[in-house]
This record gives sequence, C-alpha cells and structure tokens, in this order.
Amino acid sequence: MDMDVSQYKELFINEAQEHLEALNQAMVELEKDPGNPDVLTEIFRSAHTLKGMSATMGFDQLTELTHEMENVLDGLRSGDIEASTEIVDLLFGCLDLLGSIVAAIAEESGRTVDTQPVIQALREAYGGGKPPFEVAVRREGPVGALRPTITRGEKEEEGTAPEEKKAETPAGKEREVRLRVTLDRDCALKSVRVFMVFKKLSRVGKITGSQPSMEDLEDEKFERSFDVSLITTESEDSLRRDLMTIAEVSDVEFLAVGEEVAPVVMEGETREGPEAAAPGSGTEFDRPGVGAPVRTQSVRVNIARLDNLMNLIGELVINRTRLQEIASSYNIPELKEALAQTARLTADLQDEVMKTRMVPVDHVFNRFPRMVRDLAKSRGKEIDFTMEGRDIELDRTILDEISDPLMHLLRNAVDHGIDSPEEREARGKPRRGSIRLAARRDRNYVSIEVTDDGQGVDERKVYEAAVRAGLVSPEEKKSLSDEELLRLLTTPGFSTAQEVSGISGRGVGLDVVRSKVESLGGMLVMQTSKGEGTTFAMKLPLTLAIIQALLVKVQGETYAIPLGTVSETAVISSHEIRYVSNQEVIFLRNETLPLLRLASCLGLPEDDGRGTFPVVVVEVSPRTVAIAVDELLGQQEIVITSLDRFLKGIRGFGGATILGTGEVALILDIPSLIS
Repeated sequence: MDMDVSQYKELFINEAQEHLEALNQAMVELEKDPGNPDVLTEIFRSAHTLKGMSATMGFDQLTELTHEMENVLDGLRSGDIEASTEIVDLLFGCLDLLGSIVAAIAEESGRTVDTQPVIQALREAYGGGKPPFEVAVRREGPVGALRPTITRGEKEEEGTAPEEKKAETPAGKEREVRLRVTLDRDCALKSVRVFMVFKKLSRVGKITGSQPSMEDLEDEKFERSFDVSLITTESEDSLRRDLMTIAEVSDVEFLAVGEEVAPVVMEGETREGPEAAAPGSGTEFDRPGVGAPVRTQSVRVNIARLDNLMNLIGELVINRTRLQEIASSYNIPELKEALAQTARLTADLQDEVMKTRMVPVDHVFNRFPRMVRDLAKSRGKEIDFTMEGRDIELDRTILDEISDPLMHLLRNAVDHGIDSPEEREARGKPRRGSIRLAARRDRNYVSIEVTDDGQGVDERKVYEAAVRAGLVSPEEKKSLSDEELLRLLTTPGFSTAQEVSGISGRGVGLDVVRSKVESLGGMLVMQTSKGEGTTFAMKLPLTLAIIQALLVKVQGETYAIPLGTVSETAVISSHEIRYVSNQEVIFLRNETLPLLRLASCLGLPEDDGRGTFPVVVVEVSPRTVAIAVDELLGQQEIVITSLDRFLKGIRGFGGATILGTGEVALILDIPSLIS
C-alpha cells in the first residue's frame, strides 16, 4: 500500500487550527473556573488529539510540545498541580507556540520555532517547580528538526519516532494471520491511521487482504474497526505491540492464526461463488461497523468553488428572469408551464447553494475570548466577556470580512469603554466590567453588537475634541444625537491629535469599521448612555450574492431597493406634505416621517411636485424615512454585481444588477443614502 502523507497536510493544518481555537476558548473558561473537570477534560482531549495527529504526520515539534503539555494537564486533572496564574499563562504560551509551529508548517518557510524554553518550563511545572512563562521564538533552520522521545507501552530509543522502529522478527514458520484493528472513538484522520497500520505490517510480512477494501479505507468509509490479513513469521504479541504504538489505535484483536487461514479479499479480487460479488452478501466478514461502512457525512470545499458556483447560479437567475420577460409577451401555455417548473428548480438550487455558504458566526467569535483576556490583563482591568447567538449564520464572504471590524470594536470596549477596577469602585460599580458580543436576526439582516457597561461616550468631550479638530463650529452649541456622535467618532483621525480622558481612542479604528460595514451593504449604529455603557451594532445583510429587491423608477431610470430595508409602500398627495425645521415630512398612521425625494438625492430634475406619487418607507434602525419615487415596478430577485474601483467610492449605491429586459439597474445603498 503506497500512500503519501503529504496529501493530508492541508487537512491536518485545518484540523490543527480548529483544535487550537477550541483550546484557547477552553483555556479562557478554565481561568474563570479552575476546578471545572469538564473544561479540563475538553482541553486534555483536544491536546491529545492534536498530539496524535502530529505524530502521524511526522511533525515532531508539535508532538513533543503537546506531549509535555499533556503532562501538566494531567496534573491539573488529578489535583497535583494548581491552576495558578503562572500555570495558566504558561499554557497560553504553549498555545501561542503551537500556533506558530502550525503557521510555519502552512507557510513552508523553513523557519524553526524554538520550543526548548517552554518545554523546560512545562517539565518544571509538573516537576513541582515554578515555571517561567516567557516563550522565545527563533526563526532558524527547518521546522520539525527535533526528534522527541516517545514512550507508548515500551521504552524506545531517544530520537526515534515509534513508526521508525522495526520489530524484531523471531525465527518461526510462515503463517497467515487475520487481525482486527480498532481506532479510538474520537479518532481524527482515520485514513492516515490506516496508512500507518499498513506501513507497520508491510515491514514484517506480506499483506494479502483487507475488509473494507483499500479504496473504502482510504475514503474513510468505515466506522472504527477494519480487518487485515497478512503472511508473517511475527508473533501475535510482537504484532500487537508494534500496532499499539500508533496514535489513536485503541485495540488489536487476532481473529485467526494458522497455516491455512483464508485471507480477506484484496481490492480488485473476487471470491469464488456468486455470494462473494459484493460487500454485505452474507459472508463471515460482513458485520456492523466493517461489512457496511458508513459514508462520510461532510466534505471540505474550497470557498473559491462556492464563489464560482454562486456566480453560475446568478447567471441562471438572470436568464430565468429574461425568459419570464419574453414569456410575458406570448401566450403559450406549454412555455408558461415549463418556465414555472424551471423557476421552482432554480429557486431550490439557489436556496441549497445559499445554505452551503452559510457559516455560524461562532466561526469568528471564537477568536476573541483570548484576545479580550490578554488585552484586559495588559491594561490591568477585570472583565467578564460573554458571547450570545453564536449559532446565527452569515454568508462566508461576509463573515470573513467582519473579523477586523469586530477586533476594533472589542479593543475600543476594553481600552476605553471599561474603566480600571478602582475607578469603577469609586463610581459605585462592580470591580469587574462586562463586555458582551452578541448576534441576532433582524428581519433580512443580522445584527452583531458589542456592548460594554462603562461610562458611555461623553458628548461634551466629543464636541470639544471635534471643535479642536475643526469638524464642527464653536457656534453649534446643541446636544449631539447618537447618530451625530457616531458620525464624529468615525471621522478618520478623530481624537488622535490630542488624547482626551474618557473618549481617547474612540475614533481610532471606527472609521475603518464604518467603511467596511457600509461596503458590505450594512450600517453601523451606536447607542450610548452616560454612566451606563455603549453599544455598537453592525447591521449586515445575510448574503452579498442574490437578494430580493423592490424596483422603482425615477425620471425614466430604474433603481433597486433591497427589500430587507423596506417597511411598506404608500401613495400620498402633495397637499399632505408638511415642513418641520425646513424639512419635508409626511404623516403616516400617526407617525411623522422625513420625506426624501430620490430624484433630488441623485441629482436628477424633479417634477412640479403636484398630484399624487408613491413613497417607499425604509427602516434602518434607528431611523425610518419615506423615499419619494415616480413609479413602483414591483418585487424581483436580483443578482448583485459589485461596482468597479472607479465607482465604488460613490455614496448611495451598493452595486448594480442586470434586469430581465437586459438593462442595467443601480442598487441603492439605503443606509448611506439617508445619512
């Protein structure tokens, strides 16, 4: 059996990064509750799995470091080691070092991460000493140069990995052996474990068959156990000892030993008789877990393939709309029936592709508990960090884009939202501040919110800083609304010229946050209360690909308004318009709404304003506005096409789409339009 382990490298890196994320998350929980056995068990399990994966792939530095880390974790589980601040910091340092090694493997840069200082600290920790927790990282030489000493059931020579040791071959008569290998219940990379088993056995004998077939074993189409038959002179004890050195092999059972043991069928061979033609035909090897392998339930797909698939679906939707436009011009029953069926199939296909692209926000949220913990510690602050709505799903493209904005918001919350424990006590608040990261569905949008229970934004100090920066005039002596405050705070460079206590840094990064959120078709909203805290909310569309839109016409041009922002439509007459502070408003069901004339916003000539005209009521929290248009064309599914770099900076537009008639319609960016 010839298999190249390098083909599993990308899968290994993905799995390793997921385990490291889980370990960081669990370590934050352990710091809060040092005696929690469930958290310790979870940490130990993840570290053990990572060690087994690393050993199989031959990444010796990872294997050695996780092995030493396991010893400390075992001491924590047994109570021999106390989960002190030094120990927790040391384990966090281990995770950082593991992350550096995995990154070096992924980069194939050939750099070395020096693990010896932290390994020595770990040994001192479980040896009863007080460990240092500074981790030195040097970049020299190839990764994987260290050869660990590994003991698994027997003593092995230092510097020799278990798979490299060839078992002694005692003198004996050649015979057929049939054995069953069982893997751990939580085994990762099962096909790699199979490869290691076959590699071991091929050194001490000739493999004559397997069940399931080699193809199924490579595709992991089995549960935990598989059977192998081979011709060998090795004893059962020697074979078992060799196989048990492989990571995540839990048991080796000998089914038959003798000179005339019938081998299991190799792939490509057949047994005599019709009953042997296929698996599951009633032979002695057909049993649960082996004869009827379980198909894999999920696959990893490159995001580029999903992007290409979504583009093709978009083209299909455009052509479907075009066909419907053509069909509306002819009264052919057969054509209408065929188009109706095509429309249903296209909608189902589109829905499945959209679901495939949806990923829980937990995918991004998991990165932040460790960041908040480290930042709070470096600032001398005590913070309880909580996360809610982690199962809410977003399009993968959007999710990848919001990591940096979230990092800015959380840093601002730690740096400037939460005061020091002493300042909080002086104001009658608990020493520990709280920061909450939450996601929730808001109609066709997802709202991701960062809330702190600090002192809020002091509008007086914001105003004074804005005057110094020349953003507002000294004559504007009025109370700033949350929207006006946010507009000042998100001005590039605001509050960086001079540090101001209480708001210092509030604008640093917020301009990046706002521009990024608006580029995704969403909006940034702030709510603050002096003495109670501040909430920044990013309101994001579920997807950037295909949306429902309301088509409107203004001065002969067609525009699309995303349906997620539309509250309702109405028809009003010109005599219903009133003026409040020189602003046109209308009264709709006892509510006063600002009236925005779309033609005026787009720089188009307006009509005389007489008679009746339709309005589209849009709601972008916390504002509700009525937009006056010339004509409502109806609802339609549209494919969003991004504007090129020359047009991307124009406010008020979020992209373009091709209509069924073949003409191009601009998509209105409602949040930036009404701001």
